[in-house]
Amino acid sequence: MADARAVAAEIGVTIPAAATVEHAERIAGRDDAARLVLLLPGRDWAAWRVTLAAADAPPASPDANFHLGPDEGGWSPGTATGLSTVQLPWRGGAESLNIGEAPGGGGRIRAFLFWHRL
Repeated sequence: MADARAVAAEIGVTIPAAATVEHAERIAGRDDAARLVLLLPGRDWAAWRVTLAAADAPPASPDANFHLGPDEGGWSPGTATGLSTVQLPWRGGAESLNIGEAPGGGGRIRAFLFWHRL
């Protein structure tokens, strides 16, 4: 697993202190990408989530889960029950941030972040 803080910095986010990192990776290529899976208390997720998107962002939907791509290795959004995803333009639209959220048990949320350059 890659250094989660470095992956978060590349994406342009700061991992909340209460979050547990379940997966972190960089994907080098023509369009660089990075993926994070975090597990955090629901109240912390709600507070952090509003920092990631403008007020006029579309709501998360299961119909958008395909934006997270296929399961591979430690990246497994396809196995997350109750997953909903939203795709957001990121850093002026030169990048994209896909945010998936699913119940993580015990009042926690499992967050999937898939970032890539366009």
